[in-house]
Amino acid sequence: MKYAILALPLALLAMCLPAQAEPLNVKPGLWETTTTSEKLAAKRPTNLDKLTPEQRARVEQKLTSQVKKETHTVTSCLKETQIQSGEAFIGKSHQATCAYRFPTQTSGDLVANLQCSGANAMTGRIEMHAADREHMSGTIEMTYGAGDKMQLLNRGDITARWLTSDCGKLSASNRRSH
Repeated sequence: MKYAILALPLALLAMCLPAQAEPLNVKPGLWETTTTSEKLAAKRPTNLDKLTPEQRARVEQKLTSQVKKETHTVTSCLKETQIQSGEAFIGKSHQATCAYRFPTQTSGDLVANLQCSGANAMTGRIEMHAADREHMSGTIEMTYGAGDKMQLLNRGDITARWLTSDCGKLSASNRRSH
């Protein structure tokens, strides 16, 4: 009888708690990830009208020259704990404090929004889709910079494929570029 009295409140509490987010259903191990990205100026400085014509021309030329298209392929070790927490898909920012929200986190899809302050202020959105346990694809959109300073936008497409469960000498924190 004593246990029956405790069971009802615990069952009610369990129904009130939000459902546990699911991690992407992908294999831990060695992954090869290719990101094709385009970097461009997202927001021009608001003080351009205060510059001399020569200064303004130099700033605008610099903004134009910063548009870059790049493709990078890296090999990285994804551990089960990183997959479970979502850390494997959001990366780490340097010298910044980031807050992450996961509006979608299922076995097939993960959406992460992030807002970082500090030396590397940025906001962004990462979307990943697991086609199966060995293949992922996604998009990334990051805006670097804060306030009325120059901001840069990085948009990219991501494809990833699982290589093997053995990461060899490559630890979870290390990446190898190709």
